[in-house]
Amino acid sequence: MALPHYSEDQTSKKGKQFEPVQANFFEVTILPPANVADQELLLQHVNSISGLEQLHREVAAVEQKYKFSTRSYAGMPDTTAIDVTVNFTLNLNDSNQAYLYKSMRQWYRNAYNPETGEMGLKKNYVGTIVIVQFNREGDIYRKVTLDDCFITSGIGFTGELNYETTDPQTLEVTWRSDVFAEELN
Repeated sequence: MALPHYSEDQTSKKGKQFEPVQANFFEVTILPPANVADQELLLQHVNSISGLEQLHREVAAVEQKYKFSTRSYAGMPDTTAIDVTVNFTLNLNDSNQAYLYKSMRQWYRNAYNPETGEMGLKKNYVGTIVIVQFNREGDIYRKVTLDDCFITSGIGFTGELNYETTDPQTLEVTWRSDVFAEELN
């Protein structure tokens, strides 16, 4: 007689070979404003992305009291915007330029230039980020599109210079998005 935890498993029955969701099968397409250079190289430097859990925020309960009873209702979330952080690797090209850093700095300076104090218009500093998750065969099962994204983090080239490490330099960039859509297959 088979053990119940094997015979009752609905994900492994004949004809049902379910696959796990893998956190490393994803692709990020970053579409910066038109005047930002080296757009096509951004995808190849993405290490990780975080902040997508904010798509579905907690909704606090609101209570009303009548005599000795409590009625509960769904309240409003604190905010509807999300902040997504992408961790990039940094490389130098044949011309000895940190091209990814330069692109991010250019995008950031469309909103605010710390050297001059110049501020830009929103139409000139927003872009789009598209994140897709897929299975081992490349079939997309989730797509998240973040529209009107702008960089909110500072763009620091290096956090620390250190003779005792040989780790390659990375760059973390955080974007704020007010408009987003999630599609599930």
